[in-house]
Amino acid sequence: MNLSKTSKYAFRVLGYMAKDEKALYSARQLYRENNVPEKYLRRLLTHLSKFGFIKSIQGRQGGFTFARDISKIFLIEIVEAIDGTESIRGCILGYKKCAFNFSCPMHDIWEDAKVHVINTLSNTSLKDIQNKMVETDSFL
Repeated sequence: MNLSKTSKYAFRVLGYMAKDEKALYSARQLYRENNVPEKYLRRLLTHLSKFGFIKSIQGRQGGFTFARDISKIFLIEIVEAIDGTESIRGCILGYKKCAFNFSCPMHDIWEDAKVHVINTLSNTSLKDIQNKMVETDSFL
């Protein structure tokens, strides 16, 4: 499974925002608190808005907030929106398909691990992350 830097940043930003899911967060605040390059962060926020995870509130007191209930935003949705389905459903070695219809020695091992990872991402919401953050005070 190959998560991109963008997915990792998305987890970091959304996890941070989940601390107080009703708050408005400025891009500047998200930049300072999450150690994401500012230009990169602004593109990420636009992308997250486009996919309906967050919304932008315009104006002097504006910022970013969640567009929907965080208990209904699952980690797999974030990964698929940012990286596409191949990043988690594809071959761990990066092959498009098994060579000559023969599986590599890692195939069965990876399939078992992949199913477990997909199930975990599919069943873990930002609300679950929020609850864990109360215990650890950190996301990533």
